[in-house]
Amino acid sequence: MEEKIRSVIIEARQALHELAELPGQETRTRAYLKAFLAARTGLRIVDRGSWLYAAHDEGAARTLVVRADHDAVPTVRGPRHLCGHDGHSAALLGLGLLLEGQRLGKNVILLFQPAEETGAGAAECCALFGEEGLGPENCRILGCHNIPGQPLGRLLLRRGTFACASCGLEIRLNGSPAHAAYPENGRNPAAALARLSLELPALAETLAREHGCMVLATVVGLRVGERAFGVAASRGQLWVTLRAEKAAAFDALNARAEAAVRAAAEAEGLEWGLERVDVFPATENDEALQSALEAACRRAKLPYEYLPEPFRWSEDFGCYGAYLPACFFGVGAGPETAPLHTEAYRYPDPLAPVTAETLLALLREL
Repeated sequence: MEEKIRSVIIEARQALHELAELPGQETRTRAYLKAFLAARTGLRIVDRGSWLYAAHDEGAARTLVVRADHDAVPTVRGPRHLCGHDGHSAALLGLGLLLEGQRLGKNVILLFQPAEETGAGAAECCALFGEEGLGPENCRILGCHNIPGQPLGRLLLRRGTFACASCGLEIRLNGSPAHAAYPENGRNPAAALARLSLELPALAETLAREHGCMVLATVVGLRVGERAFGVAASRGQLWVTLRAEKAAAFDALNARAEAAVRAAAEAEGLEWGLERVDVFPATENDEALQSALEAACRRAKLPYEYLPEPFRWSEDFGCYGAYLPACFFGVGAGPETAPLHTEAYRYPDPLAPVTAETLLALLREL
């Protein structure tokens, strides 16, 4: 790669880092991405308001889509790029630069997706396939994520599930208030919520054994009543994150968790409600595309290894697999890079140019 192009990619990453915006609010970020591509490439840019894509059209029968996300992580100090989405988008911008003048024998679409952190962005961007006439007969989609702790630029492949399905479960139990001196006159949800906080993780352990895969129910919060010592609690909420490696286990966990909540409420005459938020499907790699990706790595002489187990975190890239053969992989971010979503994390400057070159090498071979 020419040093000038490398510098431009690094500068883009640094600019995107300063534009960090919350999921669904990435207006300045998208404006930057669009302006960068319009000024420096001949790609066909399609702006869909909340998301955009850029097409390298060769009039070919086959199309490869490469996706990158660009939202930031919410923190107490405001939005911050603690997951490396600034680097992911900079690498895709770099790929756009490298595609100039190339003839690959296939069309390439660069998809810039919002709102990955909430799991909402991919579902919206699936409209791309209908707009461009793309389906399993003529298109494949790739995505990647930086992985701290691994050698810089090494590709991390995985057959089957790459990242787990997950969702947040907000459980509400409501009873009736009573004087704290006469608790028997009311309905207090505290005991039911406390039991559920133990029952749901135990349920996940049971399902893990039944399905032979990782299944988790993690209590992230519990709130019952108010700081009013004369009044017994009558309202409460329990927040639990459900997570599983396999779609069947995830579906079973959701169904049995809801049944447990209903049973707990009915046993004590409580009203109940349940809401699922930040829903992520499992990111499962298409077997044939995964094999083709491995072969492409060998032909391009790219360093790679297979992961022994899926990542427990989630990625909404899994949505795309319902429409097209999809494959997701990791790219090592260096052994010195701090873990994702920590205060010390920062996407390493050299990685975006390396990822852009890697993506072009893979596109040539796939």
